Amino acid sequence: MRPGRCLLFVRGTACRAAVAAVACALAVRASHPSAQELWHVSEERVQLADLLDVCVSSFGFSLDYDREAVRAEVTVRSGPGVTPEAFWRMTNRLLAEHEFACVQAAGEDGLAIVALAEAASVARVETGAIDEARAGYVKVLHTLTHAKADEVGDVLRHVLAGEGSLIQSIPTARQVLLAGLKPQVAEALAVAKRIDLARARVVVEEVVVLHLPPPVLVGILERVGQAMAKVSGVPMRGTVLSAPGSDAVLIVAPMDEVAYWRETIEEFDRVPPVTTREYSPTRFGLDETAGLIEDVVGGGADRATWRLVRDSLTGTILLTAAQFQHDEVARLLERLESTPLDAHRAVRSFPVRYRDVDQVLELLEGLIGEGSIPTLGEAPETPENELPPATPGGTRGTGGPATPRIAAKEVHISKDTGTNRLLAIGPPRLLDELGRLIESLDVQQPQVLVEALIVTLSEGQSRDVAVELQKLTGVGGSLGRVASLFGAGSAPAGAGALPPASGIGLEAAVLDPGGFSGVLRALEAVNDGRALTIPKVLVNNHETANLDSVLQTPYASTNASNTVATTSFGGTLDAGTTISVTPQITDGDQLLIDYTISLSSFTGAASDNLPPPRQENRLASIATVPDGYTVVVGGLEIEQAGDSESRVPILGSLPLIGHLFKSQSSSTSKSRFFVFLRCSVLRNTRFADLRHLSRRAMSRADVPPDFAGVAGVPEVLPQVIR
Repeated sequence: MRPGRCLLFVRGTACRAAVAAVACALAVRASHPSAQELWHVSEERVQLADLLDVCVSSFGFSLDYDREAVRAEVTVRSGPGVTPEAFWRMTNRLLAEHEFACVQAAGEDGLAIVALAEAASVARVETGAIDEARAGYVKVLHTLTHAKADEVGDVLRHVLAGEGSLIQSIPTARQVLLAGLKPQVAEALAVAKRIDLARARVVVEEVVVLHLPPPVLVGILERVGQAMAKVSGVPMRGTVLSAPGSDAVLIVAPMDEVAYWRETIEEFDRVPPVTTREYSPTRFGLDETAGLIEDVVGGGADRATWRLVRDSLTGTILLTAAQFQHDEVARLLERLESTPLDAHRAVRSFPVRYRDVDQVLELLEGLIGEGSIPTLGEAPETPENELPPATPGGTRGTGGPATPRIAAKEVHISKDTGTNRLLAIGPPRLLDELGRLIESLDVQQPQVLVEALIVTLSEGQSRDVAVELQKLTGVGGSLGRVASLFGAGSAPAGAGALPPASGIGLEAAVLDPGGFSGVLRALEAVNDGRALTIPKVLVNNHETANLDSVLQTPYASTNASNTVATTSFGGTLDAGTTISVTPQITDGDQLLIDYTISLSSFTGAASDNLPPPRQENRLASIATVPDGYTVVVGGLEIEQAGDSESRVPILGSLPLIGHLFKSQSSSTSKSRFFVFLRCSVLRNTRFADLRHLSRRAMSRADVPPDFAGVAGVPEVLPQVIR
């Protein structure tokens, strides 16, 4: 141990600390009477009660306090060492930080530890100089000579403004009652004396600070004033105080010094040099930490020098600020990082607006199950040459350790189907990453209006020509008839008159009653048909739209037995057009459509116990079509032709004459089916394009314009409920 220094170990019980302190102090005084005593603390985290025990043992005064009440752990860094008086002042300051105060009550010789809020009512009024008082919290009654008590009290409220402080003006006695921590009371007394010395010449003026925080500027001016007093030997009579709760300082000085203080404030209130540093929060989320830094440190910062950037890619905060602001941020992060990793687990609710909550939950659980979310481990440090460029007038730097990444198993996700929300519990930093991931996944998908045009064209032509001849003959009393019949309806040769015309088409008949009859029937039928079906459907991206136009045909079922036969409903069979379209929006305003087209029709009638025969044609493909264009995606053409002839053998084969002994028919038919598709992407987030398309369709359908608020908003009138 060097001469003149005392080494104090605060560890274990208070008794061992007190004995060590007293023994060391006695040894130093005995060997070096003139040496200055310096106390050291060997551990950073100590009990506040142990510090009190050391002070009681060293200074020899009695102290009444409840050890359990002041049971708090504090951080003490003694550095090169502190004097015993400074150690006692530090102990009183730590007591005040934990809302306690050391007072000497009226009529008591010893000291006591009381609550800070009750200290003003318990402490005695000091009659001598406050430097002689041993208590850390003092109460004095100061008598003024010239200044008014109310005016002095208003000024001192800017100086003595801590918790538990008391300023009471007594105008009739020209006195001011002050109570608070001894250093603050001493400062308030000094200000009161200055005001009282030159009441007529003292001016209190408020000056707004533009660039530096008021406490920082006051500290600079105090050091400048001390240096000037040391050089010139004449101290300044005025002073500058920080105005609480505002961006201003108070000049308290004689009239002849006000100009000097104004010029000094203007000279030092300038934009400080800035640096850019990188901070990596590990205990709390990136957004939460950045918001706290902005509120605590950057709330009053000059925006010309202050710039905070949240780098969500690396999970770091890039801060461009002055040195004193970086110091505040470092102290703030040190306090945050001292929080244990599991001490703060947040609960958050993430709304899912555009997708199904089950789909998003399944995707996130898959990511966690596959280990895609980072696990514990040290993130690599960013090389110096990869830091962002410095702002004008600043430099680059780093702050804080490398970012430890959080285990994925520490987050738990569940869903609330009723509100379509995801609930997550875990560390805030991981919840921030989860929120950004959900936000990127939960985006509004454009919709696709699928319009189909189904065209059915049919052509048919048939021709029937038939000639029938009949001849009656008689030989020797026998009657005979020779005829070529094809169902044209010729009259019998022995009929007395032509039968009435029947059927359709051309008919020519000749009748020689009792001898000859003939008929010519000719018919040609031409059929052209066209059918249009135009269905529309609105579908989300990557979803399937179905457009069906189907006819259901029932058929009967017969159950026969030996005694009775019963006919019942056998079922139905569908035939028609079905279209299935799944659009996928790609880049360049194009759509990839996966479609299936089925065209079916009945080709005959139903028979007993069997449904009618049906023919089906099916097309399926995947194609890329432009947005808003109409394209043919399916076409089918069916053509049938047939000729038939019925004739009399040998005679019907003769040239020319053979036409009188035959019946001819021919038929041709052609069926064509076309399917046109038009897919239009509706991208407007407020559905203005859908409203426009709906308005046109409603106008053609003669729907009122205010229906469902498409073209207008229905007027809502209040109703009286009885």
